Amino acid sequence: MNRAFVASLVAASAASVCLAATEPAHAITLRQDLWSTFNSKVNVEGNFLNDSALTLLNPQSLFWNGVDPVDVFFINEGASYRNQLFYSANGGSSTLIFNDVSSTQSILPEKDGALTLGTGVSLGSFSGPTQLDFMIKANGFKNASGHIYGANPANNPDRLEHLLAFEYFDTVEQQKYVLLAFEDLFGTQQQGSDRDFNDVVFVVRGIQEGAPSAVPEPSVLLGMLVVGGGALTLRRRVAAS
Repeated sequence: MNRAFVASLVAASAASVCLAATEPAHAITLRQDLWSTFNSKVNVEGNFLNDSALTLLNPQSLFWNGVDPVDVFFINEGASYRNQLFYSANGGSSTLIFNDVSSTQSILPEKDGALTLGTGVSLGSFSGPTQLDFMIKANGFKNASGHIYGANPANNPDRLEHLLAFEYFDTVEQQKYVLLAFEDLFGTQQQGSDRDFNDVVFVVRGIQEGAPSAVPEPSVLLGMLVVGGGALTLRRRVAAS
């Protein structure tokens, strides 16, 4: 891991969150059977999410897998708040994914809900080792000064955990998905939070726990193509002589 990348991660942990109002494009839809599987994992209102069939991950160590585009799909929400979902890459500025996490079909439906269950967006691919952080602004659609909660409890306003991450392997696509579940209320249960982690629930394809063993930099990939092309030309010349 190069020094510049390490330095960016250190800076990310200390930097305040700057939320940009740029929303990614490329709307996509999750397979219906996959959405049903993930939706069945969403916990009952008021109960802590704990599914032994899923592998618990560290939400502070989620990286682009270096191969697939990163796709984010909305599963469900059980919040009276109109939350917003963001992400940042390697501690950079945060980008809006969903401006209004609400639906007419969700656990706590909104008659003017913005999202359809199972729909999502593609964030595309990245360059080199890329750590991704996901965060919500609590009731951000209606309240610009809402609390921001991310993967690192130390950076949350109440210093508590607000994001759980679980791994699921889809045998159809032979691909890993990461289920992410947020709690949007400040504080402990004694302070009024239900701590049920069903307020913003979504899955991400194209990420994993920990950095991939090797993600070639663009310059390296270009060099490999140049070398490969030169070797192919040489072989052709030898064969023709």
